[in-house]
Amino acid sequence: MYIETMPMMGEKQLPEFYLRQEDLPEIAKWEVGGSYYLVMKVEMTELEKKVHLRTNLDKTKMEAKFQVYSIRALGNEPVDAATMERKDFNETVAKVKSGDL
Repeated sequence: MYIETMPMMGEKQLPEFYLRQEDLPEIAKWEVGGSYYLVMKVEMTELEKKVHLRTNLDKTKMEAKFQVYSIRALGNEPVDAATMERKDFNETVAKVKSGDL
């Protein structure tokens, strides 16, 4: 039986992905159940309309595929909302984006 809760955004389940230690060495130090923040550089490689056949309504939604080029962790400790609002956290994000961290 699968009882773990999945990340949700509104009423929809968000996609999952996996990382290997060679992709992001920090995962070896992290705890299962911890919440961590990542910065990724990606390129969108596909964009297409998907028709949802589960409903009788003629709804189409866009779906994109991405190639990951780099991924970095914003620290080794779980991050909460208060930390994200701090000035030094925003500076860390800027450094990660620029490749300086």
